Amino acid sequence: MAVGDHGRKNRRHVPLGDDEPRLSPTTLAFLAVFAIVLVVAIAASLLFLNLFAGHGPPLSIEVGFDGSTLRVYHGGGIELPPGDYRLLVDSQDRTRDARLENTAKAMNFSEGRTLVLAAPAPVQGVQVRYEGDAGAHVVIAERYAEEFVRTGADDPWAMPFPPSPTTTPRAAEVPPKEYTFPPAPAPKPLAEPPRAGHIYVAAADSFPPASGEVVWCDGAADEVEIAEALSRAGTVELLEGTFHLSRRLTLPAYTVLAGQGRTRTVLEVENDADRYQPIEIAQPYVTVRDLRVQGQGFFRISASHVRVRDVVATSRTQDGRLLPSGGNGMFFIWADRSDVEDVEFHSCTAYDCSTHGFNLNQDFSDRVPRTTRAIRFVNCYAALCGYGTAGGSRSPWITGFDLQESQDLVDCQVINCIAESNWESGFHAEPGARLDAEMREIGPRTRCEGLVLENCVAKNNGWRNTDPGRFFMSGFYVHRNAVLTGCRSIHNRNAGFYVQGGSTLVFDTCTDAGSTYGWRIMKSSQEIELRSCSSSDARTWAIWAAYASRINVTDFTQARTAGARSVQSILGWYKDDGKYGRPVTDSSFQITVIGPSTLAPITREGSGNHYDIERASG
Repeated sequence: MAVGDHGRKNRRHVPLGDDEPRLSPTTLAFLAVFAIVLVVAIAASLLFLNLFAGHGPPLSIEVGFDGSTLRVYHGGGIELPPGDYRLLVDSQDRTRDARLENTAKAMNFSEGRTLVLAAPAPVQGVQVRYEGDAGAHVVIAERYAEEFVRTGADDPWAMPFPPSPTTTPRAAEVPPKEYTFPPAPAPKPLAEPPRAGHIYVAAADSFPPASGEVVWCDGAADEVEIAEALSRAGTVELLEGTFHLSRRLTLPAYTVLAGQGRTRTVLEVENDADRYQPIEIAQPYVTVRDLRVQGQGFFRISASHVRVRDVVATSRTQDGRLLPSGGNGMFFIWADRSDVEDVEFHSCTAYDCSTHGFNLNQDFSDRVPRTTRAIRFVNCYAALCGYGTAGGSRSPWITGFDLQESQDLVDCQVINCIAESNWESGFHAEPGARLDAEMREIGPRTRCEGLVLENCVAKNNGWRNTDPGRFFMSGFYVHRNAVLTGCRSIHNRNAGFYVQGGSTLVFDTCTDAGSTYGWRIMKSSQEIELRSCSSSDARTWAIWAAYASRINVTDFTQARTAGARSVQSILGWYKDDGKYGRPVTDSSFQITVIGPSTLAPITREGSGNHYDIERASG
């Protein structure tokens, strides 16, 4: 019973006779204080028990897995003597099979100690259940397959276990991959030309052009000379060489800033006192093309009618240092004063970055919803974005393409783009809440209309993530009013395609290969269609759906699914959590199962569902 349920009882006062013993005022005062202390102690005990009744005392764990051995690390929280806990692997009690490393010490499972047990793959979940006397016997810590730290020596994503706050594993260099894409739209020209005039700007190490007006930089604060040229001419052409900037560069309206190529013209930006040093586009009809920005530089776009083409942005300097970026994206659209529309990124690359590769967002401090509209990404690439805050990133939630945060998103096209080896998701769109720093809702739900992703590839996202709060780590994280056609997910740490609180989504001829889950559809999602899609070699489940309705799966193939909990695809279950572990209803599943397996193709919990399951060899 909650403490608040106990009111102070009224006591009946009985007068004492003259011959009855009386207590001195000092003794009465002492007894009163003692009674108050006793009541407070009882209340505190009741509160303690009440707080722990639902979820038990706190415990932080990390789980490492090499394919045959599980290592469960106590990262902080309550110390657990033998008998006070159970170790569950896929809901099976494996406590007796576990041993503590370094058994010369006490046998308690305490901070800094590791439990080890054999567990042949696949393993989907590890939980620690409290069995002590501070409340109900409930799960107090859990990790699931997508959160396990890879520890196998032959695994390219293996890392030291347990990972420390400063562990920032770095995969091999990830150059842009050659994928076969259908022809993409050509760059779309602006409706208005630049102002008249053409000026060359030379770096300190440039060679002069054969003719034309030239402004020379001296290799320090080169933004001054570039800005001066932009004030006098509509087209400023940067010569081959390295320009050194220490302050923001602001581009006027109706201008073009062009280099000689993404490897030939370099803008290196560094300022020890202030890391927020954007190349700022706050006026319309601006084009930037054919150059490279590195260090603390990033593009901040808060105006409409902008083109960025054949540009590379990286947080690495010429000498290999990773600098922190003050911007929320290397290519960052920020609707801070008005809506932003008609912006195109064509053949742009964000590589090795301490922030998002591409980010769309708005300033909601004035509580006015704003819209990014008619935004296009064509042949763009985002790789190695994010290192966690300990590794130099501004946030632990860095993605490749962050398409929606606090702004409304209308008519956004992402065509032939690649997201590879990013800290969290490859392609990401938040599901709608406008929140403040304390996670309180501060405005209406965001709109998303006309989001289209065509022939995009998300590969190896989430594997480098060591942050304890890691969550998304998926190829595509989308929510509503979106169509994904011909998109490919390859070996992402969590789901290939992750839907949470989503609605009116279509996945057409999309594929996942080797992610932990092919499709993950959760938390009050509805009206989700999978048309001619496939999941191959899923490390756990091809489809994982719970608390969802009207999922229509047609011509779906699940091949060589590892499975867990006796099934290849699972419906209704969500981490033994009744809040979200609700049935899937009014849905249909037409699935072809390829490959021998002793596991059932899919669970059949829920109501109003139709199943058409066929097995095929292969």
